[in-house]
Amino acid sequence: MRMVLLVGLVAALATSCTPPTTARSSRDPNVITSDELVASQATNAFDAIRRLRPNFLTSRGVTTLRGADTGYPRVYLDRVLFGDLNSLKNLSVNGIREIHYYNGPEASGRFGLDNVSGAIEVISAAR
Repeated sequence: MRMVLLVGLVAALATSCTPPTTARSSRDPNVITSDELVASQATNAFDAIRRLRPNFLTSRGVTTLRGADTGYPRVYLDRVLFGDLNSLKNLSVNGIREIHYYNGPEASGRFGLDNVSGAIEVISAAR
């Protein structure tokens, strides 16, 4: 009986000493919104991604023995192949609604098997 009371007391103390839980942000780590782009004060998509989610720009390593895979994600603009990572420097943040990052399997399913290193999709504001 004493053990049950002791365990109950310890449990009550432990729960009363923990800080209140705060609501977690529902921000998707693989999406950059237009609000975040504006707040970044970047002029182009490459600089905005470098400031907000630099992991989008990192190499995943070459994943094929032969072929054109560079290990870096490919860039798509409104679901159409736009180029490599440097092509992001040609996109003004003012014309962007969202930027999505897709890992290799997601990118391959969405854009085709040539995207084993992932993909960055830029969704324009005009869309």
